[in-house]
Amino acid sequence: MAKQLSVNEWKYLFEKYEKYRSGELTKKCFLNEMMKIKNVKHISDDQWKRLVNKYKRYNLGMNIESMSGRSPKKGKGSGRPKKTKSNDEILDEFLNDLNKEDLIKIIKIISTDDEIKKIKKDKFKETVTKIKNSFPFKVSNKVIMSLLKIKKSTYYKKLKKLKMIKEKNLELENTVVQAFKETGGIFGRERLAAYISKNKQIKLNYRTLGRIMKKLGLVCRIRKAKRTKESKNVAVTFQNIASRDYDGIYNDIYATDVTYIPSPIDVDQNFVYMSAVIHHKTKKILGFNLSLYNDNSLVIDNIKKVNFPKNFVIHSDHGSQYSSKEYLQLIERLNGKVSMSRIGNSLDNREIEYFFSVLKTEMFENFEKSVKKMTLKELERHLNKFIDWYNNERMLKKFNYKTPHELWVEFCKK
Repeated sequence: MAKQLSVNEWKYLFEKYEKYRSGELTKKCFLNEMMKIKNVKHISDDQWKRLVNKYKRYNLGMNIESMSGRSPKKGKGSGRPKKTKSNDEILDEFLNDLNKEDLIKIIKIISTDDEIKKIKKDKFKETVTKIKNSFPFKVSNKVIMSLLKIKKSTYYKKLKKLKMIKEKNLELENTVVQAFKETGGIFGRERLAAYISKNKQIKLNYRTLGRIMKKLGLVCRIRKAKRTKESKNVAVTFQNIASRDYDGIYNDIYATDVTYIPSPIDVDQNFVYMSAVIHHKTKKILGFNLSLYNDNSLVIDNIKKVNFPKNFVIHSDHGSQYSSKEYLQLIERLNGKVSMSRIGNSLDNREIEYFFSVLKTEMFENFEKSVKKMTLKELERHLNKFIDWYNNERMLKKFNYKTPHELWVEFCKK
């Protein structure tokens, strides 16, 4: 059996091979030298090819390797890998080099610091840094890992994971800020979570969103609650057909009312007036009218803008416009029925009252101050824009975060 040659034996063989190639040595003499060195009686074709290939690598400056594939050159990356020390071995070596005072300090740290026993995932790096800074001298990560009984690979894996989580959280925070700005700071955490899910395709629990908003200092506008007054006078002129059927379950109900708006900069009087019509079942605003005067024309012109179905109920309060002959005749021609709230009871007309409340809270941060700085035409343009947003983008929690327009489309299909 051929033996494995040492480096010097290979070099000697290469010298003979060079002489054979130059003609100084015959092939027979060279083969005899090779058989003698390799301790064989015959040189096979494979052995000859191996010699030639090895000689080529040798001329290229590469290491001479034995048949086993191991390099005789010793250096970085060669030989057997060093045996990895266990956490206990590292800790033992560390403790053996300490004096008594330092050892007592470490025992106090380990015995009193609960964070060593239970490390929070979101504060892993901070916990390790805190422990390192607790020592009166410099301590390596290996020692800290030994104290915590954590593998080195686990430590760096956790750090990598925390970095990924941090980047993901930062991206999520940017999305929340963007959505908050897009909605004008109007939506609370539940409606904003639904908006992000619908428009950003990101599922986000509203409680998680609340924590993010708190961290970023994002506070939505809060509508001031108004104390409603219930009148004990139940005397009515017209029948209350709606009877607080706010979702239009029993009748196809449309509500209307007039609200006062502070006068714009180009109007001399104290107020301008807005009439609107809302559909009870879908909460969609079907029409509005803005006027300098709170008269019959304000209401009647608004009613004429709406395409009512064949049979409907129009609900209002007992305002003079709604009990006027002109108004009642118009509703009769449209094949509708008049319904009115109990006198002094605004809750009976809650749907349109609620819309006006939303309008004055969400249209501008300070509605009265903003309106007084614009012209009447600008106000009308802003009202058109807000109502379009209200109908098409403002989601309703009660209806699984659908918009009034989406509900209206479903209603019209039936």
